[in-house]
Amino acid sequence: ENFDQSNNSGYNRSENFDQSNIGPRLHLMQHKAAVKALAWCPFHRGLLASGGGTADRTIKFWNTNSGAVLNSVDTGSQVCSLLWSKHHREL
Repeated sequence: ENFDQSNNSGYNRSENFDQSNIGPRLHLMQHKAAVKALAWCPFHRGLLASGGGTADRTIKFWNTNSGAVLNSVDTGSQVCSLLWSKHHREL
């Protein structure tokens, strides 16, 4: 993978950009509200967590190689920040 950045565009999607390409590599559009948080998994390449705003209230786990949603967890409130543990396999 050759990801340069992840863009939280303020809409209900996240776009992953590839350095060698001028446009987004993937459009991850399953959130129902603005994407408020993004976090790359430090121990599993290609795993991205995203958190949705007030109308969404979910954390979604993405396989960025395929664009598939691996899991979606309803948190009951908006998600403003995500942080993977550096010592344990947990978010």
